[in-house]
Amino acid sequence: MTLTSAQILDLAPDAASRKAGQDQAKPAKWSGTGRAGTMIWGEIKGSGASPYRTVADPAGPASKCTCPSRKFPCKHALGLMLVDAAATLAEATAPDWVEAWAKGRESRATAAETRAREPAKPVDERAQAKRRQAREEKVAAALDELDLWLRDLMRRGLAGARSEPYAFWDRMAGRLVDGQAPGLARRVRALPGLAAAAQPGALRPEAALGLGLGRLALLVRAARRLDLLDPEQAAGVRAALGSPVGAEEMAVRPDQSDDWAVLAHSVEEEDKLTARSVWLAGRTTGALAQVIDYGTAGAPPPPGPMPGQDFRGALAFLPGDPPLRAALREGRAETGSWDALPGGGTVAAARDGFAAVLARAPWAERWPVRLAGVRLGRLAGSVGAGGFGAGSFGVGDGTGCLALRADSHLPTLLAVSAGRPVDLFGLHDGHALVPLAVVAGGQLFAVPAHGPHAILRRVA
Repeated sequence: MTLTSAQILDLAPDAASRKAGQDQAKPAKWSGTGRAGTMIWGEIKGSGASPYRTVADPAGPASKCTCPSRKFPCKHALGLMLVDAAATLAEATAPDWVEAWAKGRESRATAAETRAREPAKPVDERAQAKRRQAREEKVAAALDELDLWLRDLMRRGLAGARSEPYAFWDRMAGRLVDGQAPGLARRVRALPGLAAAAQPGALRPEAALGLGLGRLALLVRAARRLDLLDPEQAAGVRAALGSPVGAEEMAVRPDQSDDWAVLAHSVEEEDKLTARSVWLAGRTTGALAQVIDYGTAGAPPPPGPMPGQDFRGALAFLPGDPPLRAALREGRAETGSWDALPGGGTVAAARDGFAAVLARAPWAERWPVRLAGVRLGRLAGSVGAGGFGAGSFGVGDGTGCLALRADSHLPTLLAVSAGRPVDLFGLHDGHALVPLAVVAGGQLFAVPAHGPHAILRRVA
């Protein structure tokens, strides 16, 4: 597998590493470079007496460097892969230190396969039930406290709520984390942002705050009636509360095989975690999937298929209704073809799809949509229903239009589309669309998951 420069930079753990990696991507800085199969290596002068030895396998992707950096991959591994992406390194005999790294990887892979084949340890069902009971009691107490807090908030009115400092919301969120309901805590921490000044393409602050509180109240009501819901709906509510899905439960979930087109990556900061979403669409089934991996400072999420690639293999969808969250299973990433966006439809179909999602999960905050053959342009006049004024931009076709959320990438998106019909992928919250990728002229352009630059990257 060959990664493009953009795909390599997406592996960087942070913006500083991306810039530093680009600084190391100068062939003149490297010596003793070579390649054997997909494995590449080289030496580069650093601050120490001896040059750093760097080896990488972009197909993994995996890398190792003798530099003292705790970031992974380090700037030298990024730089070496960028050098190879620009001009393929010459085949050579791998030196001893490269062979040692390759053997270590092989040994670890063999050990992992051996562990996977070992029979599972017997489950202590009594202890498992005790832990589940304790968790349910904590969550029930958290729901009681949140319900009382919401009622008090509404008695005081939205104007009073908007004047509360961030600490007010954060205290409630902290108690929900203690109550093992991190999904509710994330929603509470987002409320002060909704109550802030309105942005073009967004609801008025009072309306946005009221909607956020209403979704929280609906979720609390649903969580109190889990026994009345079907299993998939109940699982969706538990997921919204933040309850994890156990490995045993995932092990029995069926595979869904397809050629999964990787549409985009998006990243959100959740407390001290980085949540990276990989958005995929099945080329045969048309199904949408969101694979979420987490990372921490200095330890990015594990490598995953990159935008523009196809993941040919199986996913397992987590329980929930409607299904969206999934986990990668067996498969391989290959170069994809992008004549059109898989599963793209009309604006009217996207609206209907979002309405169907709300009918099944009214606390849903947003949903991925795929549009085909749409044009981007300025909306005429003000559009009162969304609460945004003149000068806003939208995307539409013969069936209707959707407002685009004000975003720094919007000018580049308009430039790429150049007034032509394009296919667009983004996240819709019922009022505005946040674009994540566009297919124009047989090429896929994606919004970078990292970095402050207002650009789109041509990833395929």
